Amino acid sequence: MKMKTINQITINMFLIAFLISGLTGCSSRNEKPAISDNATLVYVPKQPDDISANITLCRKVNRKTGKRIGEGTVFTIMDKAKVYAFFDLKNRNNFMSKEMMFHVEWIGPNHKSFYRKRIDLPADDSSSTVSSSISITAEKRLAGIYVVRFFLFRELIAEKMFELLNDVPVTGEEFDIAANIILYKKLGEKSGRRIGEGTVFTIKNKAKVLALINLKNRADYLDDELRFKVDWIDPDSNSFFSKKIDLSPGDSSSTIKSSISITPEKRQPGNYILRIYLYERLLAEKKFVLR
Repeated sequence: MKMKTINQITINMFLIAFLISGLTGCSSRNEKPAISDNATLVYVPKQPDDISANITLCRKVNRKTGKRIGEGTVFTIMDKAKVYAFFDLKNRNNFMSKEMMFHVEWIGPNHKSFYRKRIDLPADDSSSTVSSSISITAEKRLAGIYVVRFFLFRELIAEKMFELLNDVPVTGEEFDIAANIILYKKLGEKSGRRIGEGTVFTIKNKAKVLALINLKNRADYLDDELRFKVDWIDPDSNSFFSKKIDLSPGDSSSTIKSSISITPEKRQPGNYILRIYLYERLLAEKKFVLR
């Protein structure tokens, strides 16, 4: 979904407000925070070898790779959505023999804390990053400016502002993206080439129909979140398999893949359709026959 960003003037006003709001650090930190490259307010330690932290916010985390997806400071309130905060520690190795106690505090638009979390790193724990997250569903959050704060032994060492926006329905008309669908039987084991391209397929044991969907003009929207749906339709015009595929900001993928089994136990002969949607807009469809 396309997200607007916080107006830079608004950011500057909030930064100034926080700098003069009386949020003073303890004696081991400079009272006036520095602003990092990613807009984290960092309360720099007076001793350069002490621990400091930078905060990264994102929309989700890849379960396999741990990659942070949808980094930023503006997020949309919607079902099942979250904001993840990662606190990357500097100079952690200087305190490996010491147990570290951190606290995370999330503050809403009313300037009140709504969630706190304590995180302990035992001695000899080599972790240099800790994390926390909150739900941003409509039942729990209101639009507005939020703050996440990070404490070391109850001393504020970093904080970051972010904005939550109300979900605005997207139809897909905003994006000049087209799709081309190719159907085939299988991929060559050695060559990786598509085998049996066409629109007529035979029902038999272990058989499949595979779909490769090429997206045109994908490169023009690398900074946008794109939500696709693949829908397989049977001869009675009923959807028998749907798959949602989200491409996050920064994801350069220009193809989508899907497949179905066409074994005798699952499919009947007849005319079928594969459709691809971008949000609610039909991008393309491909008719094919099972016999």
